[in-house]
Amino acid sequence: MESEENVLIHTDSGVLHIGIHRPKKKNALTRSMYLAMAKALKDSVSDDSVKVVLIYGTQDAFSAGNDLNDFNTRDFDQPSPASILLRELHHYPKPIVGAVSGVAIGIGVTMLLHFDLVYASDTTFKMPFVDLGACPEGGSSLLIPLLAGHRKAAEVLMLGDSFNTQSAINMGIVNQQVDKSEVLEFALSKAKALALKPQNALRTTKRLLKAPQQTLLGQIIEDELVIFSELLQSEESQAARKIK
Repeated sequence: MESEENVLIHTDSGVLHIGIHRPKKKNALTRSMYLAMAKALKDSVSDDSVKVVLIYGTQDAFSAGNDLNDFNTRDFDQPSPASILLRELHHYPKPIVGAVSGVAIGIGVTMLLHFDLVYASDTTFKMPFVDLGACPEGGSSLLIPLLAGHRKAAEVLMLGDSFNTQSAINMGIVNQQVDKSEVLEFALSKAKALALKPQNALRTTKRLLKAPQQTLLGQIIEDELVIFSELLQSEESQAARKIK
């Protein structure tokens, strides 16, 4: 698999590495980045050399979220590249491990909800969808309340309050806090450990763990995408993005 600008992709020891690498923009995600990540995931489903996926950013940022310029120039007659990535994450049958540092904002948090293991250094998390005149995406309106309860979900999704790594652990979004200098290697060690497991048993276990929510989650993801698109086109959202 070839790397593309801003998304670094390679496979080693059974682990597909997907690195978000746009450091000057704190790894804000563009259309081409979403599509590169989605293609890497899709292609790897049938690639027997890939046992596990590791997704990571840089030490200063996992991802600052969707590039706002992409919001402002989006073609609403076409499926959004972000939605293509979110669907791939939702359906992906192999384990996904995340290494997070610095900041994780918007879809930078939403993605983590679809990972199986997440390790983070001292990180600021934030889901400012309402502040942008939008709504939760990627099934987060289901997954955050399931993980953290309604009141904590209201803080995160309605107030848009930022939260730290310990709060993310308490909410069930992150497994463990690791020093910034070690978090990528630590996450990689967990990915390599998974790659050595009996693979049919591993994927069956992931499927069983996700089965109770999969059908409902799939429908909620689709519903959110429609509403998210409608809200982005509203005067309220356009005004909010200009303020930003």
